Amino acid sequence: MNRIINYLVDAIGGVLFYFGQTKLRTALTLMGITVGVSSIIAIMTVLETFEQSTESLVADMKTNIFYITKDNPVQVQFGNDAGWGKRKIPRITWDEYEQLKRNLTLVTNMAATTTEEPSDRTISVGKEELKSRLSSFWGSDGDVLSVSKYDILDGRNIQDVDIENASRVAIVGYYIKEQLFPYSNPVGQNIEIDNIPFEIIALTEPKGELLGQNMDSMIGIPISTYLKYYGGKGWRGRPDLQLILEAESMDTLEDATDEAIGVFRAIRKIPPGEPNNFYIATNDQLMDTFGSFTSSIKIFVGLVAGISLIVAGIGIANIMLVSLTERIKEIGIRKALGARRVDIFLQFLIEAILISILGGIVGIILGLSFGNVVATFLEQNPVIPYEWVFYSLQICASMGIIFGLYPAIKASKLNPIDSMRYD
Repeated sequence: MNRIINYLVDAIGGVLFYFGQTKLRTALTLMGITVGVSSIIAIMTVLETFEQSTESLVADMKTNIFYITKDNPVQVQFGNDAGWGKRKIPRITWDEYEQLKRNLTLVTNMAATTTEEPSDRTISVGKEELKSRLSSFWGSDGDVLSVSKYDILDGRNIQDVDIENASRVAIVGYYIKEQLFPYSNPVGQNIEIDNIPFEIIALTEPKGELLGQNMDSMIGIPISTYLKYYGGKGWRGRPDLQLILEAESMDTLEDATDEAIGVFRAIRKIPPGEPNNFYIATNDQLMDTFGSFTSSIKIFVGLVAGISLIVAGIGIANIMLVSLTERIKEIGIRKALGARRVDIFLQFLIEAILISILGGIVGIILGLSFGNVVATFLEQNPVIPYEWVFYSLQICASMGIIFGLYPAIKASKLNPIDSMRYD
């Protein structure tokens, strides 16, 4: 035990001394390890922050909500999947929504919506213009407030007559009132969206921020109005909608989902045995899909960072070989004084491991610092991906062993007579 402690003390002293003698070379070697490790830790911290935020979001939302969309909302497609195959999927139309709404019996609320998140629409009242982007600008029917958990503070909801007539009426979030109507009630007043005037019919209660997004910086209008003025011509035949459905309770969610699938397949005349040409999901399923997506990112990042660490490991081997060349005299003298081959071998190996671990520790600190800036921005608690911190230290130690092995073996084979060649 004492021998091991002595090895560690000597190795740490040797590393610190050699660092002082070769500051630039050592810094460049450590930089390679630090960059690789900090990249892994930073990205894993950000991903865990998003997972934590998303779980919080799902817990806050009604769990008896499910969705029908054209595509998986969180799926990322590449290559051929993102091209011709995607174009074959039909849009969800308003007529399909109306048929579905008439035939469902296990759904208490249902809304069709098309949304811009965020939106670059110009919002103004007279000469006063909203200085920030809207978090959300949507077109829908009146049920969307219920399924999205917005409560009306003053005014009325969107009605069927508004949709039939494509009325220029709007519901605004509380942030719009604070910015454009700080001293008055906005209900009954006019607001312009891209220079098109709308009458404000409702003000929603404040909801605050979620995932760093201001939920009160939103404006909603009837879906027919949205598609008439902002979505092109022929709104009944053209719209690409997302349907949000609410089951009576969690107990009836599965039955309501099955009913919606069956009815929508019938509306689209999908033959038995053929796959759905639409996507339907609950919040839990979306979380599972998001989890699969982040797992794929983690694997990709791990591979890229692994290549970086291999390059850094080669740097460790290089610096140890250079160190060996510069310390041949020292090694020869130590052997002449009785040091064994194993003593020299362990000294060099421990030095390589310490260099690697030191670079890893610096990378972990930098990665955690950067990653938790995102957590602070999203108003989440600090996140430490303990699993990846452990993996990073383990990888660094392994790199030190693998890439320090050859210089250590070469150093242990030197003879005392070798020191005389460098006198």
